[in-house]
Amino acid sequence: MNKFVKTIAASAVIAGFATFTANAQEASSQPAQDNAQVQQAANYDDATLLKFTMAMEAVSDVATKYDPQFKKVEDPEEAQEIQKQAQTEMVDQIKKTGLTVEKYTTIAQQVQTDETLRERVLNIARDNQKENS
Repeated sequence: MNKFVKTIAASAVIAGFATFTANAQEASSQPAQDNAQVQQAANYDDATLLKFTMAMEAVSDVATKYDPQFKKVEDPEEAQEIQKQAQTEMVDQIKKTGLTVEKYTTIAQQVQTDETLRERVLNIARDNQKENS
């Protein structure tokens, strides 16, 4: 469970960077929509939370893939390029699950603060892992 919580935290940070990048590129903000997403986070159905757990695992896999490259690079520009590649791949992985980066980030943030939602996500992740074992 501790590893799961750490993965959620790391995923939220990574998704936050990806969201920042996407928002900077689009140059648009929708604070009213963001607030509505945060308020609705506790009302996600099991299918959405399953997508979240799948996306979280994929994001973690991408982070693991790029971590060795990122650690051994010394040039800041090269490090930034590796980070961009990783973020792009993470965003792609999140979208493959059917979630938007914004919804993924919202759920990740809510899971960190809402014990009931966190337990639901943990149970869904465990059930999914059992089915795929």
